[in-house]
Amino acid sequence: MNAIETAWLPDTAWMAPLSAVAAFAGTWCMRTVALRTGHIVQPHARGSHTRPTPVGGGMGFVLPVTIAWVSISLAWGDYVLLTTALVGAAIALMGYIDDRRRIEPWIRLAAQAVAAAVIATLILWRARGPQGIEYAGYIAGAAFMLTWSANLFNFMDGIDGLCATECLYIALGGLAVSAFTGAPTPFLLALVVIAAALVGFLPWNLAPARIFMGDGGSTWLGFTLAALAIQDSVRLPGLLSAWLILPALFVADATVCVIRRAYRGENIMQAHRAHAYQNLSRLLRSHGKVVAVFVSMNLLFLPAVYVAIEMPTYRWIATIAAYAVAAALAIAARSGVHGVGDNQCA
Repeated sequence: MNAIETAWLPDTAWMAPLSAVAAFAGTWCMRTVALRTGHIVQPHARGSHTRPTPVGGGMGFVLPVTIAWVSISLAWGDYVLLTTALVGAAIALMGYIDDRRRIEPWIRLAAQAVAAAVIATLILWRARGPQGIEYAGYIAGAAFMLTWSANLFNFMDGIDGLCATECLYIALGGLAVSAFTGAPTPFLLALVVIAAALVGFLPWNLAPARIFMGDGGSTWLGFTLAALAIQDSVRLPGLLSAWLILPALFVADATVCVIRRAYRGENIMQAHRAHAYQNLSRLLRSHGKVVAVFVSMNLLFLPAVYVAIEMPTYRWIATIAAYAVAAALAIAARSGVHGVGDNQCA
């Protein structure tokens, strides 16, 4: 590893544990607030839980990560990271408010799209500058990816520990990819902070969960991880395939489910329990076992990530193969099919 690749390592000696401790303490605070204010999700027919559980724990890691990112961006003069931190915080706050007082879906979607356009424009402007109609196309594509990712991770946050462990895997995988390819220090530290914060949050969220992250946490994770993925892919375009492979299981489950439900004319924004991971949680009668299955399957995709980085000729073949396998697994687990594992349709 060269000097560029190792310059960030000393900072992790204090930044990682501090982020983990701050997220752990922040989640405890959010749980206390939720219990005192009655911010509790009751079991319902469209959910996968059987006991009342506080919600809003995601803000316990969003706040310390945002503070850390602002500090990093100011220290290194990284205005893209600074804007991502501030816009991401706004996305999280909107999700938190929506958990407490429902916001119309079209308002949330419009706000996310505007935020996505801002971040996409800044990332591409810094990397390439304005380039006419082609530039506008890149911005539109990146903005769509950001908006879809925010909602995708929200859809996939339905059982204890799954979304947090998936995002931890993506953050660590992205950190390995970025460090290996010589990403700048502030970018690497941003990934260290988010991974450490998730480690601090997980003891509260693993089955049986003592608090849910809620929309504030899940939409924030989807949005910010996608923003980091786009930023790294613009730095080295060949990395896009590696970043796409990392969340393949989540993307496949959410996409197959949405397509099937849309085909039947259902409201895709309405709560349900027809994702593959929800079907598995009923079939296996355990949230923890489903998380273990996802973690194990994610590890099997790491060779494809390696091919995407080290064998440029085959990177898109590896990406397509990974998504073909992920989609086949989602279909096998009957993603988008209601009533799997129980005696009534949701």
